[in-house]
Amino acid sequence: MDTPDSLESLWLLLADLRLAIEEEIDAVSADLVRRRLDRPVPALSGRSRGEGAKGYRYAFQIAGGMYDIRADDRVRIHAVGREALGAVHRFDRTLGLLQAVSPEWLGERLDGAELEFDPTWLLRELSARLAEVGEDPERFFPRTVLSAFGRLPPQLGRDAARLASSDDLNRPQRDALERVLGSSVQLVWGPPGTGKSRLVARAALELALRGRVLVAATTNGAVDEIAGRLATIADPAMLDQDRIIRVGFDLGAAPDARIDLGAALARRIEGEAGGVDGTLGDLEARLKVDPPAGARGAAPALNPYARAGRLLSLARSREDAEAARTLGRVMLEIARQAERVLEEADVILTTFARLSIRDELRELRFESLLIDEASTAPLPYVALAASRVAGPAIAVGDFQQLPPVVSSTTPTAERWLRTDLFREVGVVDDQRSSGLPSPNDGLCAMLDLQYRMAPDIRELVSEFFYGGRLRDAPEIAERVMKERSVTVLDTSGLDPRVERADGSRRNPVHAEVVADFLAQAARDGFGEIAVVSPYRAQTRHLRDLVRRRLGRAAPAGLEVSTIHRFQGREKRLVVIDTVDAPPGRSWFLDERRNRDFPRLLNVALSRAQERLVIVATISGLRRTLPPEAVLNRLLAHLEQSGARTAVRPSGLWRGR
Repeated sequence: MDTPDSLESLWLLLADLRLAIEEEIDAVSADLVRRRLDRPVPALSGRSRGEGAKGYRYAFQIAGGMYDIRADDRVRIHAVGREALGAVHRFDRTLGLLQAVSPEWLGERLDGAELEFDPTWLLRELSARLAEVGEDPERFFPRTVLSAFGRLPPQLGRDAARLASSDDLNRPQRDALERVLGSSVQLVWGPPGTGKSRLVARAALELALRGRVLVAATTNGAVDEIAGRLATIADPAMLDQDRIIRVGFDLGAAPDARIDLGAALARRIEGEAGGVDGTLGDLEARLKVDPPAGARGAAPALNPYARAGRLLSLARSREDAEAARTLGRVMLEIARQAERVLEEADVILTTFARLSIRDELRELRFESLLIDEASTAPLPYVALAASRVAGPAIAVGDFQQLPPVVSSTTPTAERWLRTDLFREVGVVDDQRSSGLPSPNDGLCAMLDLQYRMAPDIRELVSEFFYGGRLRDAPEIAERVMKERSVTVLDTSGLDPRVERADGSRRNPVHAEVVADFLAQAARDGFGEIAVVSPYRAQTRHLRDLVRRRLGRAAPAGLEVSTIHRFQGREKRLVVIDTVDAPPGRSWFLDERRNRDFPRLLNVALSRAQERLVIVATISGLRRTLPPEAVLNRLLAHLEQSGARTAVRPSGLWRGR
């Protein structure tokens, strides 16, 4: 039972969280004004470009030079009386040509469409959901929220796993699982490659024995990773009976039909639930549309929402009012069927954002909460998820990796939006000498056995970011590497210069060094390679240069991205381009000005499985960064170990 004191604590907490959200809305809105994206952008014309691996592709003609639109910006497309969420694939500012990808079908012609780039509606929805918790706490679980935030003492204990799927966990993972199953609140600290997703999937199945489980994360990639593992290890009966459901999916990955909500709905309506399949079939005949592959007898292939939405777009474009009205009723029935699917599920996986905006999730309540990628989980979303849960709240992540992304620099936003759950409950104290949790902290279990990095890469990461606690699994410790795993390509002798481009930075000399190295790596048989950089302009320049220089000779599995976009990923070989060089001073690489840089550097280093290459102007960084800067200390450590290779002007880089 919630006491007046606990309810007052809840109201104060929610008020602080909502104030932080308002300050973030103000900061994001100001940035949109600077980019001239504070109001919907009218499209002079629009049309479908067909279907690709990531969804439906659309091309729009807009007024070009006015807007600062960037690749990967999220966009809401308003067209033909409907709207769909999508992402910008490419924007040519000179020509005003914009390409976007969306999972929703909106029709062949989208003339008169409006494109909305304002993401603050998501924040407003989040604030409204938190307000509901404060206004009617009896509909929710205030004690779970307060316990998750350290406002109430946790119940800590141990309980044994019951399922055979948990038998293959290693000792640290099994220890963490027992603490998860026996506690009301538990944090699990999992450095890179220690099997966080493996643990979360097995914990979800164990907790599902007690009641419905919510698995939530900030990114679709994290949710999809857990969903994929569950589809592999769960009892086949759970999959056959739609008891594990993934709500939503990333634009870059097709959902797993065994657990995707859309596929479960397709199976349900194919069984004549609500008469939906027959009605859609009749309308497809009326509108002269071929039924989707899998409809009427074959394996279901198309999400019923997408199927009905496609027909609704056609009905409106052909001014068929009767078909449009029928489709409106059909979509209501599909929504009812979706609610039933979710009510019958044991495990539901989704992102925090979808938890706040999807109507069919709003009234669901859960027995357990599992948060993955907890370091990136904004605390207002954590509070929202915890308010829906009657039982334990479990957070798994790594506070030494990327924090939540925040635009506002106001004190309240800094306090509530940049702080991760590990620091909020006091497990991590940045004022302590090490800043790391005590090994004896009963609220925090650590996974310390890693399976990803070659031993000398692990040693570097462990020494600089994990207090030397990270160990190699036996199969990693036994690896025999043919050559040194870590190399520093020192560009000091090339006199590189940094250029400004679109508010970012690029270094053409470094790009040439990287391209030359990639050509050699491809000849040496490396296919899975990542090149990461702190600056968007450098990644764009690198992609263009590699395309021109290497063409089809480029490594098949090459990806070039910013560090932010590569968290949670890994590659056999990783190249880190630090970009900065004198005479300009570095802001991004200096933790005095960018306190997140050490965590970004950790992310970049720990993506590598076998080889790690750092491209840096060592002498320049020594002049522009303080000696105690983490990057200078790391480069000095590597130089002492013999990892430095000077890049010569003739032919740039050549392997030893």
